[in-house]
Amino acid sequence: MQTDLKQLIASLPGSAVVHATRLGLALAPKLEPGARRELVSQLSRLARSATGERHTLTTWVGDLLAYGGWLRHGQIAEFAVATGLDAGTLRNAKMVCLRIPLSRRHDALSWSHHCEVGLAFADPEKIEHWLAMAEQERVATAELRRRIRLHLATSSRATPAMESAPGFRLMRELRAAARATEQQRSVWTRWPASTAGLALEELQPLAEFLDTMRATVLANTARPPIDPGAS
Repeated sequence: MQTDLKQLIASLPGSAVVHATRLGLALAPKLEPGARRELVSQLSRLARSATGERHTLTTWVGDLLAYGGWLRHGQIAEFAVATGLDAGTLRNAKMVCLRIPLSRRHDALSWSHHCEVGLAFADPEKIEHWLAMAEQERVATAELRRRIRLHLATSSRATPAMESAPGFRLMRELRAAARATEQQRSVWTRWPASTAGLALEELQPLAEFLDTMRATVLANTARPPIDPGAS
């Protein structure tokens, strides 16, 4: 029997959660470390044991990841292991939750609608425009994706970010790092688990960079439907 949304909400620790819906969590303004650990533990357990409401659980974890600045390098990967959810799914959920706070989410729309918009746009006004349009016109997720791609493809041609001085320097450093990594392949492919784990923590910003770049490219090209709750 599938887990009911009301059951999930009732199982959340009251010390950490002020309000919960299928589209997100409103967390306590001052979330104490103990309450946060309890919420982390409960969400991890629910994500592994619940047989329904996968999108809701993904959204809840996204709101927790987006809360404050408490995450350390490598912690999203730890969350992925603890919840059984894909690390890329969790990074996307965090980005969407940061860009679309719970108070600005549309109850009439699905989490997938919010992902399509939140991964494509960062500007709050554009986000609200697309969400309101999707609600008013009852646009399906696939059609919303198609419209967003068309909009991005035909929007004004801005100067590419990498042509600016900071962007050019960053691209140059990324290319140098990529060359060094390729040249030393025989070294890092033999690293033990402890060294590999340290590398993952140190390079977490690069993983987030790659996920963001991938989401940007996918938003402008044909791609299969997003499955925000995929594990």
